[in-house]
Amino acid sequence: MRILLDETETSLDARSIAEALSRAADEVARRGRMIVEVEVDGVRWSEEDLSSEDAIGRAAGELKLTSIHPAELLRETFVQAGTAVEEADAMQRESAEHLQAGKVGDAMANLATALALWGSVQTALSRGLELKVLTHADSGDPIDLDGAVAALDGQLRAVRDAVGAQDLAALGDCLLYEFPPVSARFASMLRSLAARAETIASTASRHGERNA
Repeated sequence: MRILLDETETSLDARSIAEALSRAADEVARRGRMIVEVEVDGVRWSEEDLSSEDAIGRAAGELKLTSIHPAELLRETFVQAGTAVEEADAMQRESAEHLQAGKVGDAMANLATALALWGSVQTALSRGLELKVLTHADSGDPIDLDGAVAALDGQLRAVRDAVGAQDLAALGDCLLYEFPPVSARFASMLRSLAARAETIASTASRHGERNA
């Protein structure tokens, strides 16, 4: 089986895709990287393919693997989360405008979308930090991680309390006046984390080039 890692043919030998993936994973881990894409005989595999014992138990003609430093993945995660924050903020502003116009149904539909986006952002932040590329010290001053998270939690509670009480006036004020600064603060924190991750990735890349 021909095994390529980051477009470079390797000397790894394996009798099955599973064995090849295991050996390649050990190799990339030694370099401080992780596999993010698997292509088997010209076809990119999904998570479902990779979790199938029948699929990975067979042999293949060619296995192409792409790896990245975890910091690169972290940067992309935070950039995408920042985009989701902007989308959530826009949806909340539209929701407030719908409330002012008496379009409660449209307002609630927009708000539901915004809250779902915030859920995805919180998950992305949590999973990103679980990679342990950034320590808490790395993400502290001057990055306002704890403060931004606490402010967001407070605003989300305020929104849910207003919805639960059916206080549309308070909900509109929260979405239009109180939440935007919190969104901006959270987006700024994510941009700072992305920049820190990019610096770590660049440093690791230069180190890898020197050791190549």
